[in-house]
Amino acid sequence: MGRNYSIDYFKFYAIFAVVCIHTGTLSDTKLGNIAGDDIDFVIDTLARFAVPFFFVVSGYLFISKLKSIQQQHDKPFVYQWAYFKKYTWKLVKLWLAWFFFYYLFSLGIKFIDTPKTIPALQEMFWNYTKDVFTLDLFYYGAGFTQYHLWFLLALIWSVSLLFLFTKCRLLRILFLISLGLNLVGLFGQSYTSFFEVPINTRDTLFFALFYISLGGIFAQYVEKWKKLSDRIPVFIYVGLLLLFAITQVGEGFITLRLMDGEEGNYYLSTIPFLVTLFLFILRYDQIGKGSLISKIGSNAVGIYVSHVFVMESVRMLMKSYGYQDMLETLEWNLLFTPLVFILAYLMYSGLQKGKLVLKNRISMNVPACKDRKVPNTQEIRS
Repeated sequence: MGRNYSIDYFKFYAIFAVVCIHTGTLSDTKLGNIAGDDIDFVIDTLARFAVPFFFVVSGYLFISKLKSIQQQHDKPFVYQWAYFKKYTWKLVKLWLAWFFFYYLFSLGIKFIDTPKTIPALQEMFWNYTKDVFTLDLFYYGAGFTQYHLWFLLALIWSVSLLFLFTKCRLLRILFLISLGLNLVGLFGQSYTSFFEVPINTRDTLFFALFYISLGGIFAQYVEKWKKLSDRIPVFIYVGLLLLFAITQVGEGFITLRLMDGEEGNYYLSTIPFLVTLFLFILRYDQIGKGSLISKIGSNAVGIYVSHVFVMESVRMLMKSYGYQDMLETLEWNLLFTPLVFILAYLMYSGLQKGKLVLKNRISMNVPACKDRKVPNTQEIRS
């Protein structure tokens, strides 16, 4: 199975949507006689497809890789287990690195705002550390500036369950269980006016697991899905995507605005929207090939982990230089989201290039050894 370039293309729009959610695009502004908060609500609700999309993509690519290993080896479990460990360990390292980065970042912010006396600084440090390092940290993540890293934790736990159920030949059972949990999870989101689930449902079991499983189902039965997608005309795709997007905004407006629901991280209509979008991606898999949009989209995780730092840093700089009032202007709000997006991409790209340069310098300083085996490039890539 060849590379699906459309995935990276749509990841660009998904990660931009995430940045829109966190920057509050047009909140606290006015566009003529229209309140910016109303426009921001529509943008925020539409953008809620993004995180579920990333989960679907992750599940799809993970199961696709397991299937590829299955076809290449007579006894594939050892290789699949090795891939699973490598995949999850990479996510764990990413979470640990950025968690401690944001821990120090938040600590620095609190240091600035705390009186510079030893008792005050000690109290600030211990209270902040105590609030961060709780048992919930390893499941729900932490608050403060680390709040968005919950995605990585949910991905780690969900992929682990996906691997377990897949190897036990229970993927369809997992999909049905996770669908039920996702529907229950809505009552911890915007449907709390009907019945309130007294726990946080923006988590692994109620949120991430279903979309990870949905991606796994797409990969496991990809030939059947492609046959279905090939029978659907492009205008039907466009019509359905518009319909489900409008439905999601309407669902959010009714459950959140009219019925005072609590949160809107995902909706019932998110499911048919993503199923339609992924069928479209399976059929038209070369969209954006070689484009800048796809290149940026392939770095979506990097933008995700770094954009909150950029966002908070820009806001602090604006306030420190006396531009507090500008933060509430329409012009600034229109500029702020793309600015954060671009700077986050440049920051993460710079970090990756810096790591590569450092790695090369270290390797150049390693003493040569005559009897040391030099691995070939194919071994390195694998």
